[in-house]
Amino acid sequence: MRNLLIICLILVSANIFAQDFIILKNGEEIEAKVLEINDTKIDYKKYTNINGPTYHINKSEIFMIKYESGDKDIFNTSAPTRKTVSPVYEKPNDFVYNPDIGTPNCQTQKARGAKIFGNRGNEVFFRQDLVYYGYDMTYARLSNPKRMGESMTLVQKYFNDWNLEMEKNVGYPEFKKWMRKPSMLLGTPVFNNYYKRDFNKFVEYGNFCISFDDLQKIVKSYVLRETQGIGMVINIVNFNKDREFSMQYVTFFDIKTREILYAVLTTGEAGGGGIVGHWAKGVEEGVRAIFIDEIFKPKLSNNGMIPSKIRLY
Repeated sequence: MRNLLIICLILVSANIFAQDFIILKNGEEIEAKVLEINDTKIDYKKYTNINGPTYHINKSEIFMIKYESGDKDIFNTSAPTRKTVSPVYEKPNDFVYNPDIGTPNCQTQKARGAKIFGNRGNEVFFRQDLVYYGYDMTYARLSNPKRMGESMTLVQKYFNDWNLEMEKNVGYPEFKKWMRKPSMLLGTPVFNNYYKRDFNKFVEYGNFCISFDDLQKIVKSYVLRETQGIGMVINIVNFNKDREFSMQYVTFFDIKTREILYAVLTTGEAGGGGIVGHWAKGVEEGVRAIFIDEIFKPKLSNNGMIPSKIRLY
């Protein structure tokens, strides 16, 4: 009887102090014991002070609750309602190249690093309705003064080979596996948009960057078949010969609204033989070694979480 009583007490204690995780849309995780969920808020106690005060948090701030049992509740993932009226996004019928995208002679980055944009990374980490659109080199530049005057030749000769090499090294099957997204779909690639770019403006004398605002314009210009889910695209920005790095965004956006939910700007050290393999290696380093291994797998949702040794800017 005594042993039975002890076992019962242990089971009751385990139930009382079961640990839940409240994951906020801004990336913060709260260790808690959830007490009640109503229409607008959640009541909980801090796991570290289970006998302390009861706290309240609005459901609009919460992305997901992971319960001690392993069950999950995912809350409304749509963007918060704003009081101001925003312009309605109109889906384009044809892709239009924007010659004003990008900033020449911008600040040169370290050869290996990352910077996070967007505040809805947790949706990307946990949702399964992703659509992969491949690599986009429409606005990519090569920073190499010795290649000035060769833009058209380089675009015509190497762009398709770069795409094939990058997809072979870090493509759709690899992302499904590394990101644990078995339901990820393969959309119509956006790579062919580069046919409408200015072929004479591939080589730059100095460094070249694409701002987050410009990235948003690029995403809004895509002509896509799908109407919902999270789109994923790798936007190649710059092959920098002086510093020997490749710069690219790994971009995730709401297909319906085209709002960028989460984007990670990465740089990777170039290497390998031949002009194709050399820069494809930099992309692989930036996407797999930096984005997948250093950012996505540990679920880093803001720049403060990035180790200083690889933090850009």
